[in-house]
Amino acid sequence: MAKVKKEEKTVFHKVLEVLSSIFAVIVICASVFTLVFRVIFKVEVVKMFGYSGLVILTGSMEPVYHPGDVIFIHEQKDYEVKDVITFHQRGMIVTHRIKEKSGDTFTTQGDANNSADEPIKLADIEGKVVGSVASIGKFILFLQTPAGIIALLVVLVSLEVFFAAKRKSVEEWKNTIN
Repeated sequence: MAKVKKEEKTVFHKVLEVLSSIFAVIVICASVFTLVFRVIFKVEVVKMFGYSGLVILTGSMEPVYHPGDVIFIHEQKDYEVKDVITFHQRGMIVTHRIKEKSGDTFTTQGDANNSADEPIKLADIEGKVVGSVASIGKFILFLQTPAGIIALLVVLVSLEVFFAAKRKSVEEWKNTIN
């Protein structure tokens, strides 16, 4: 009976290992995709299937979005008053709420700002905010620094060493009972 439980645990661990490997591959591919488009093609907002994730850097949209929050945007065919959108203005990427709409011209304003922005065109808009995650943007911004890259590499190598040692000890244990 104990042997069956050990085999079930082993199957569970194998499934968990496969799933974590698939997740790691997806994250690495998405990172490479983003890096290539940002560095080589000079694309500021990289989208996959019309979606993109961005980090809020200022408090202009407080209390809804805070610096360090991650927002997810999605391209739309049209946008409406009260939509929170991400757009290009004066060489910056901005996320504000639509206050007025006239044809394909939009006037936006940050929720915490006292005045409206200059009007923008539909072509300037990257997408509508469709979701957010509080505070993880601080971690993402850290990972973009040299110290963050080194820390990430140390963690990944440490995890690989740990799991390799664990696999070796399990194999040794199996050999001793056979």
